Amino acid sequence: MMCSVEEMNLMCIFDHSGRGELMEDISASIPYIDDKDMLSLMEQTVTLLSGMSEDEFAELVFEPALDEDEENWGEEA
Repeated sequence: MMCSVEEMNLMCIFDHSGRGELMEDISASIPYIDDKDMLSLMEQTVTLLSGMSEDEFAELVFEPALDEDEENWGEEA
């Protein structure tokens, strides 16, 4: 199952020791979010996780992801 760069980066900032823990942490933060785009991303990520098997979750690599525009960030030309 593919995660977007935004979903992966969001998951990296929460407890990702298990799929249930991650869904619980993200869900617990939702009431405190005022930004509608962030709220949408959080809800979308919880939905993604709830449809994911434990095996799929175990295959995720929790490293902040860069999108194509950021891949060479900080490198000198």
